[in-house]
Amino acid sequence: MKNISIYFVSVLIFILIAPSIFANTEEEGVSRIQIKGTLVGCTEVDTIYLYQWYGINIRQLHMTNLTEKKGVYNFTFKLANIPEGFYTIGTSPDATKPLILGTEAKITMSGNCETLEEMKVSGSPVNDYYQELMKENGNINGEFMRLLKQMRAAMRNPELKATLDKQFADLDVRRIALYEKAKTTAPFLGKSQALVTYLSFVNNQGDYKTEGDYFANEYFKYVDFSDESLQYTPALFQQMQSYAMTISQVGFDPAKQSSYIDDILNKTSAHPAAYQASLLGIVVGFSKAKKDKTNFVKYGEIFLNKYPNYDPKFRQNIQTQINRSKGTIIGAVAPEISQKTPDGEVANLSDLRGKVVLIDFWASWCGPCRRENPKVVALYNKYKDQGFEVFGVSLDGDKKRWLAAIEKDKLTWTHVSDLKKWQSGAAADYGVRSIPTTILIDQEGRILAKNLKGPALEAKVKAALNR
Repeated sequence: MKNISIYFVSVLIFILIAPSIFANTEEEGVSRIQIKGTLVGCTEVDTIYLYQWYGINIRQLHMTNLTEKKGVYNFTFKLANIPEGFYTIGTSPDATKPLILGTEAKITMSGNCETLEEMKVSGSPVNDYYQELMKENGNINGEFMRLLKQMRAAMRNPELKATLDKQFADLDVRRIALYEKAKTTAPFLGKSQALVTYLSFVNNQGDYKTEGDYFANEYFKYVDFSDESLQYTPALFQQMQSYAMTISQVGFDPAKQSSYIDDILNKTSAHPAAYQASLLGIVVGFSKAKKDKTNFVKYGEIFLNKYPNYDPKFRQNIQTQINRSKGTIIGAVAPEISQKTPDGEVANLSDLRGKVVLIDFWASWCGPCRRENPKVVALYNKYKDQGFEVFGVSLDGDKKRWLAAIEKDKLTWTHVSDLKKWQSGAAADYGVRSIPTTILIDQEGRILAKNLKGPALEAKVKAALNR
């Protein structure tokens, strides 16, 4: 497997800057808490709310009125026995300030109703530490990004690679130090930090053969998914989304992806909100898979069946995507393709039923497609007399260029195109977002595999012909 660090960029950018604090229901914290706030610019609101994260929702815990005196608006919350963790205060769920509560008896806040997310918190060491923690996470992430940008050049420069490996190791040391300090400073912040403490493959590979295997097994190394407090952070949804998206892109087949996901879901199953947040993150993550939607369909249907009362618009959107994806997952009958050949006649994919067929989405203007064509030609010539066929679907817009490419590359199989480039009807039916894209189907027209190349493709073709 190729180096896949590039896939981690979007994962870590989002995760390392996302606010994510766990409520710790196992610790008593302080019995009474007072929050006093002073605001300006609140002419259009008269109430302020305290919310707590729960799974994929924020739930309202308390509310209080704003009292005005000479253009200054004051509020006071008097709370009893709330668990340590992540809360927000604001005038609506969409206008809030993140806040750590449960360990300090008195907290003071000040700000402007028009920019509540910028409210200042004073008299609260734990909230000061939270800001410090997020800042250091951001610094580490910035360094990580800088190193990633240099990785490609380092593949051909041993001296540069050694330097980068050392710098990645230094970041690992900083991550571990941050995690250990968070655990001792505020236990629930330590749990939060566990979610972002992912160490570099180059310095921690161990017995793993590929970075994909390392990522799948070690990304959540410090996280206890059976912990009840996972229910109280939005980060669980965010990070499960990123995790599912990444493992869908690193070369694992759907069954292997599913084995990792099911293990996590089993661990969260004792806590309904944590399970729901994990499952929804997985669905959204797999919906972004570029090649195979098998697990999007699987977990999307699980979510829809388990949560029939969830947001109707979201459910409809997921159902629509599932219906579109079902036709192109492994084992499904490949959607029909009926388009014109270079001679102007209509050719149907179903006309090849009884043969093993490689559907090849390509275009004359696609460099990677043209470089792959000689390999497809060799495979076709080797197995065409045994019942193997290629069905070329071009995303060209210029017929002359299409025909010239067919002739130059010696592509002697069936070709079709509606000459609509990325608006191709066949490309839409198969969810093609990049080319070359290939789909191998069996004699009954069922999808066997997608985007296989080289020896892996030949082995699959040979097995299908000899079954």
